[in-house]
Amino acid sequence: MADFLSILRIFPQRAARQSLLWRYGGAVLVSLAFIAARSMLGRFVIDDGYPFAILALPVALSAFYGGLGPGIVSVLITVTMTDYFLVSPLYTLGLPGPKGVVGTLLFAVSGLVISALGEASREAVLQASNEAEIRKIAQQQLLANEERLRITERVVSGGVWDWNIANDTVYWSDGFLRLYDFALDEKPSHEKWVESMHSDDRDRVVAQLDELFRRRLHNWSEEYRIRTASGRVRWIASHGQVFYDPSGKPKRMVGINLDITARRFAENAARDAELPVHQA
Repeated sequence: MADFLSILRIFPQRAARQSLLWRYGGAVLVSLAFIAARSMLGRFVIDDGYPFAILALPVALSAFYGGLGPGIVSVLITVTMTDYFLVSPLYTLGLPGPKGVVGTLLFAVSGLVISALGEASREAVLQASNEAEIRKIAQQQLLANEERLRITERVVSGGVWDWNIANDTVYWSDGFLRLYDFALDEKPSHEKWVESMHSDDRDRVVAQLDELFRRRLHNWSEEYRIRTASGRVRWIASHGQVFYDPSGKPKRMVGINLDITARRFAENAARDAELPVHQA
């Protein structure tokens, strides 16, 4: 993908001011270079009598690189320079006869067609370049967001979850899996979440969730204990948002679970440390 984008960057963007010089200047230089090469070929190697035989190439290159305008410029330069340098009598303008007129006209029409096709090809390539660049940026942004999420989860000792209620599919982030001591390849499910809750808290939490759906409330906030996959007990603060379909049925629930074990232990310790008040 990177190599493809690097190749596509040689095409100047039409909106850039500096690209006008490259597009039209390139068309002029390429056309003159091919005229010079064709002239040297006819003078020092062989002259086949068909000066336009290879001169469709600079037109095609100019149109593909620069678009329709540079392609037409290449056609005009090629026709004019061919008449001046390659068609007898040399170094004069003006076609010698009907054969020259017909040949030049056919080349000019062919050049316009090639220019139009080159423009279409260029637009297709630029479109592919833009789409590839957008996909690359989106992928980079996605990776950056995932990295931010991982850092945030480590900072707050928590994990993100997403429950598609309509399809009964669940997403757990890496932070969520670590919080519950699950393996990172553990397959998420709503049933596993319910089973992980401490037996003394499970009925209460499930009832609160059913009540949330029944009353069509949106904000979820509960504290409860879990027993992790490794057997440890942790206190969890769960916060989420419920989304409903037009008929009022819950369709999705998204949120974050935070590890508040240290806080709850500290609160319990402080409560146990309070001395009883004795009446005099």
